[in-house]
Amino acid sequence: MHLRLFLFPPAGGDVSTYLQWEEKMPSFVETAFVRLPGRGARMMEPAIDEIGALTERLAEEIKPYTDIPYVLFGHSMGGLVAYELTQRLYSRNIALPDCIMISSIKAPHHMNSFTECLTADGNDKLYLKSDAEFIERIIGLGGIPEAFSENREFLQLILPTFRKDMKLCETYCSEGARALPVPFEIYGGSRDAVATRTELEGWKDYTTRKFAFTLFQGNHFYFVDNPNTLLFHMRARLVDICHERAYYN
Repeated sequence: MHLRLFLFPPAGGDVSTYLQWEEKMPSFVETAFVRLPGRGARMMEPAIDEIGALTERLAEEIKPYTDIPYVLFGHSMGGLVAYELTQRLYSRNIALPDCIMISSIKAPHHMNSFTECLTADGNDKLYLKSDAEFIERIIGLGGIPEAFSENREFLQLILPTFRKDMKLCETYCSEGARALPVPFEIYGGSRDAVATRTELEGWKDYTTRKFAFTLFQGNHFYFVDNPNTLLFHMRARLVDICHERAYYN
């Protein structure tokens, strides 16, 4: 049996976040890197700053690839996108993932406080801040490698897309969020101010199936320096999914 694993990037990110993961996955896992508009090979497409519009586009793009069992993984904004995409697939009666793996993003009902952990005043939206303050804050989150964080030309290049991604998160409305018949695997960092333990555990309200939560040592990007611990957990869960599929089918 084959399993397709879709990897959704964090805000401002691209497939490079996960490039080393493919070789560390079990042989039965087909890794699919999700490239969002406004970055990489899709740089010429405008980034989308509203979750509904983005998932509408993604639902059309992913539908042909739901022909085999699959799992969604998303870190930070990518986790929110994976959840909202599954809602859209559910409403269209498209085959749902066997599991959603969500890393380092608040549960929907906590997203109204997303800005508070990003700005000094806890009020004004980060995506509206000056270039200097915006760059300072995103570097502080730890997701940009040092070689890139010191490259101002690179930062200016990704800034427009990063702002739109941040706007997507900061203007997210949880009014339509609902529980889905899909197991959730939630991951987070023990020192993450962006998504605290309580805010991560809040995801249990959005699934009617199995819920699991694992907290790793580290900050918002707890897996960047050493992804092996996270990948160990992911591999084990993917093996379980295959076993469950084989047992029930």
